[in-house]
Amino acid sequence: MNMNSINKKSIFTCLLFSLSTTNTSHASIKDSIITTENGIAVIEAEHYSTQHKADTRRWIVFNSRSNSAHGLADSDKIHLEGASNNAYIELLPDTRTNHSEPLEHGVNFSAKPGKLAVLTYPIYFDTPGKYFVWARAFSTGSEDNGLHVGLNNTWPSSSQRLQLCEGKNKWTWSSNQRRKDNHCGTPNTIWLDIPESGVHNITLSMREDGFELDKIILTRDANYKPVGVGPSETRHTPLPLPLKETFVDVQKYSLILEAPQTFESAGDVPFYHDRRNSALGIDAREIQYRNVWATSELKVPEKMWGKKASAQKTFKNVILVTLGEIDGESPYKVLLNNKEIGSYTNSETETDYQENYFDLGSLTLKPGDLITVKSKAVTNGKIPENGGTAYARGRWRGLVFQE
Repeated sequence: MNMNSINKKSIFTCLLFSLSTTNTSHASIKDSIITTENGIAVIEAEHYSTQHKADTRRWIVFNSRSNSAHGLADSDKIHLEGASNNAYIELLPDTRTNHSEPLEHGVNFSAKPGKLAVLTYPIYFDTPGKYFVWARAFSTGSEDNGLHVGLNNTWPSSSQRLQLCEGKNKWTWSSNQRRKDNHCGTPNTIWLDIPESGVHNITLSMREDGFELDKIILTRDANYKPVGVGPSETRHTPLPLPLKETFVDVQKYSLILEAPQTFESAGDVPFYHDRRNSALGIDAREIQYRNVWATSELKVPEKMWGKKASAQKTFKNVILVTLGEIDGESPYKVLLNNKEIGSYTNSETETDYQENYFDLGSLTLKPGDLITVKSKAVTNGKIPENGGTAYARGRWRGLVFQE
């Protein structure tokens, strides 16, 4: 198998994560981002966002599902043992494993950064400044231990030629920069200057093929030295978005009049604001409020549908939203200018405060119109309470207008 048989495009985007959720309120991992936490950012190497310039050499992800017989030139086996997150990436094919094999500039070696197999990692930095770069890598020879690091499509001299000399045949941390007078370099000599807080793209590119990379750390601490697999990835995933708790099954609307915010009690039997259930209800503890109509009203204002006044507006459908109650089946009436346009009764239910939707049909409104909603507190005699039975409180949540 050759490289062209895998992908003939010179630039391709690697899907960072293909995970999705059945609950849209929860962020997928694609919505997350690596951030700095207490001056450190930690990245699993396989979690890159994009890869390009990958026709000749390419970073391949290896994990527990990988086939060791991948068909690409490679002198050693897969090294999952000891890899953080049980995954890592490797630059393949690997055609130069020692000095006796041909060195081909632009093929299996790149002295210039940003020319071959470029990976991108977006990171949010809360604090600008100097960050030292550590890489956890696995090297088995003398020609698979070099890497370039960049920032925002630039390749500063301070972050080129990351070199791994010590710790052959095991996962090893390095922050050494290769120099003419010291090919193995000294620790903490690879660094990036982050100019300002915000999201910056950390980039990696090939120096030598066969490089195996497990994890990357950026730290402001010049004395920091990671051990073992290092700290966990500093990935921030947004909290789940709050799901709507009212008008749950309403998928389309032009206007919602929430009863507690827009209607006022009228008549001898008042409604009260049931804040826990976001509804208007009748205080059935008061005996005189039972089995009689409670009334609420709204006078249509001039600017009910926007900043400008409108002579009238026609809605194709209007829905009364009530709340079912286990202790009674409350009746409701809706009136327009004191003329009844709908009469409904909640169905028996085993679930308290579940929304019911009653279709009023089309309706034309103009400023000054009076909308009235009435309900009763009733009992079905099924729920014992205080020597009698409990009453449903005629709760209703609002009116939904659809164009």
